[in-house]
Amino acid sequence: MGSAVRKTTLREIRGTFGRFFAILAIIALGVGFFTGVRITTPAMVNTVDQYLNEKQLYDYRLLSTLGWQEEDITDFRSRPDVRAAEGAYSLDVMTISPKEYVLRVHSLTDNINGLRLTEGRMPQSPDECIVETKKFDIGSVVTISPENSDSVKNALKSDKFTVVGTADSSMYINFERGTTSVGNGEINAFMYLPKEAFDLDVYTEAYIRFEQDFEIYSDEYESFMDGRDKQWENFAQSRADLRYDDIYSEAEEKLNEGKDELEKNRSEGQEKLDSAKADLDSAKTQLDEQFAQLEQIKDVMPEQYAAGMEQYNSGYEEYLSGLADYESSLADFEKQISDAEKDIEKGEKDLEKLKKPEVFVLDRNTNIGYACFESDSEIVAQVARIFPVFFILVAALVCMTTMSRMVEEQRTQIGVFKALGYSEGTIMGKFMFYSGSAALLGCVLGYGAGTYLFPKIIWKTYELMYLKLPMPYLFDKKLALIALAVSLICSVGTTLFTCRLELAETAAGLMRPKAPKAGKRVLLEYVGFIWKRLKFLHKVSIRNIFRYKKRFFMMILGIGGCTALLVTGFGLKDSIAGFAEMQYDEIQIADASANLRNVGSELPQELKDVLAENTEDYSLLYTGSWDLLYGKKVKSVTVNAADSFDNMEKYFKFRSMDGIELAPPADGEAIVSHSISERYGIKKGDIMKLRDENMRELEVKVTGVFENHVYNVVFIGRDTMKEQLGEEVPINYTFLNFKEGADTYKTTAALSKNSNISAVLVFKDLRDRLSKMMSSLDYIVLIVIICAAGLAFIVLYNLTNINITERVREIATIKVLGFFRRETSSYVLRENLALTAIGTLIGIGLGIFVHRFVMAQIRVDMVDFSARVLPKSFVYSVLLTFLFNFIVDLFMELKLEKINMAESLKSIE
Repeated sequence: MGSAVRKTTLREIRGTFGRFFAILAIIALGVGFFTGVRITTPAMVNTVDQYLNEKQLYDYRLLSTLGWQEEDITDFRSRPDVRAAEGAYSLDVMTISPKEYVLRVHSLTDNINGLRLTEGRMPQSPDECIVETKKFDIGSVVTISPENSDSVKNALKSDKFTVVGTADSSMYINFERGTTSVGNGEINAFMYLPKEAFDLDVYTEAYIRFEQDFEIYSDEYESFMDGRDKQWENFAQSRADLRYDDIYSEAEEKLNEGKDELEKNRSEGQEKLDSAKADLDSAKTQLDEQFAQLEQIKDVMPEQYAAGMEQYNSGYEEYLSGLADYESSLADFEKQISDAEKDIEKGEKDLEKLKKPEVFVLDRNTNIGYACFESDSEIVAQVARIFPVFFILVAALVCMTTMSRMVEEQRTQIGVFKALGYSEGTIMGKFMFYSGSAALLGCVLGYGAGTYLFPKIIWKTYELMYLKLPMPYLFDKKLALIALAVSLICSVGTTLFTCRLELAETAAGLMRPKAPKAGKRVLLEYVGFIWKRLKFLHKVSIRNIFRYKKRFFMMILGIGGCTALLVTGFGLKDSIAGFAEMQYDEIQIADASANLRNVGSELPQELKDVLAENTEDYSLLYTGSWDLLYGKKVKSVTVNAADSFDNMEKYFKFRSMDGIELAPPADGEAIVSHSISERYGIKKGDIMKLRDENMRELEVKVTGVFENHVYNVVFIGRDTMKEQLGEEVPINYTFLNFKEGADTYKTTAALSKNSNISAVLVFKDLRDRLSKMMSSLDYIVLIVIICAAGLAFIVLYNLTNINITERVREIATIKVLGFFRRETSSYVLRENLALTAIGTLIGIGLGIFVHRFVMAQIRVDMVDFSARVLPKSFVYSVLLTFLFNFIVDLFMELKLEKINMAESLKSIE
């Protein structure tokens, strides 16, 4: 670029800095929003990935119905690509102090599934533990409830553990803690103990970590894991079969030894009994002979007879005593033999029942937190698919309009440069440098601000559901290059397109002004009865609005797009902020719920009395956390089972998303919440499979999808569960309606005192907590609204500025004709008002469409939002658009006032 051209370019930037800044600002805003929302999901994934890699989260969790021995772990460790393999213990226990909780207890591992210590220290003795952050105080004692099963109590060497530290676990990165059959089915927290604290013969699970550090959810990781499931099922099955063979052989050997011992004891015992019986028979014969001899001398030898009878009686008593001993020995012998036969029979039956072991190879996708984060982190990525498009299009629109007007203003100068011999490339470089430098600066500022602020702000909302992890700054070279390319295309590309047309003319033609376009009538002029009644200045404004179609469509698109973004932003807030009220005021209308314990299938009389005294009515159910199996993944859902659904409308409304009442499920059927249907592809008529932590499975037909906004819920009949599981599930949950005018907290306290009620949840309190929690998502909404507002302001300012610049001579003329300041402003800015109104109307319709699309992409794991925009949001969007228009008009009035009439009306020739 020549020095003269360079000087004029720099002078042009200084002289039209408002125009230069408009390009810079629109590019910065577009790039900032585009890169900010694009980088957020990778930044979130990178944050969690660094944590899970540092703590070495398992790749496989191996389960066997026979457990694992150290020999099995050694074998797993020797397999290809294995970095670490460890055996571990885990079980679910109920506690009675310092809180009544259901805890998932794990053994500490050395190299897999690491913990992040948040306070205190690690356990050093078998009676010490480390617990989940914020669940227990350090120094408190966790006491195991005596209500636990014997197998659970016998699995631990102690029933009291001192809390010495708190930690976050890489196995639990979100708020969900998994499912259990203990207590009410809800795990409240986790606890870690040294392996020495467990009294178990075998490990309950084995963890495998491979020699890899690929990013979670990445194609590289999926490719690395592809095909390994079957391979490791074979590894695990072979080890389990070896253990089965050992157990079977040992049991069979013991059984055979028992049989041999039985035969030996039978033979030896029978021989002793036969010998004793023979001795008794011989003694009886001798006594009979003695008695016969005594009878012969009874009369003739009375003295000898009396002495003989005394001797006979003594011998007979000895015989009876021996006979009694014999009969006792015979009874003992028969009982020993019978018991041994029963033991052998039981051993044979046990041997027959000893089934081939089952193994389960569970990958990371079965970890609830890991699986949920993949879908939840995609929320912003889904938003990023649509929002940046608007910003980029509007940025291109502003750049095109600005540079088009600038090139037209510089026609004479271009002609002079061309006449002086400057090449077209040099002349074009002047304008490309102008727009390109603005775009480059805007891109750098926008990329830096967007990629730094957006992820950190949005990550704050996720910390409510996931671990609080420091988010490192992530620079994406590819994204930066894309942003730069888009910026240059929007600026330099549009400049190149505009200059190309102008440079095609001759130097002489360029140095002469363009001939004005021929005047045309607008459509309204043909409607005489309206047109005749309009004021002259209004007619001028209408002609200016509709005759300059390029400016008209640019204003409409710019303002309409901005209004659409505002509607979408406010609509996001409406959809997010109001879900809890919809849930607990319109759908789940019971006043409260209570978790029951030790109830079975029939309520104790004392519990009936307490419920009758403190509630208006109640409905009994079974509730539990089950895993929904879909594809190769699992998702935790809440299963509610009732004996009857006759009066369920008092507590829970079954209605479709269209508000149509649904029939309750019959035998073998279930109805599911909308979130399950929408996210996991479970539709009406499908067969749904559920599994609990004991690997028991249910298969039911889905007959309806009901509206529900909190948790993933399934309703089913208790009879259906009994038929498929072969046993009755207990009643452990109830919906409650309080009496009219009752004090909620006093009633809750009265219910909680009953030993069969473990917890009472008032839905109003839950509604308030959820509303407060979800209010954090206002950060995302606020970002959208602020960016949309900035975009709207820049568009209005730039297009209005161009409009005034194009009409300087016209405005100078009406000022010469004696128009006052207010009249001059109204003459020009009245068109802005009309175009803003038209653009706003179009933007409202477009905003409704965009909002629905964006809401379809937003998925928060525990919440199902409904797309809605409240009337006040439309009002706010319209008012803000007009407010921006008013602010821009204030700036433009100052520019109108500065127009020099004499200078503007000079002849261009």
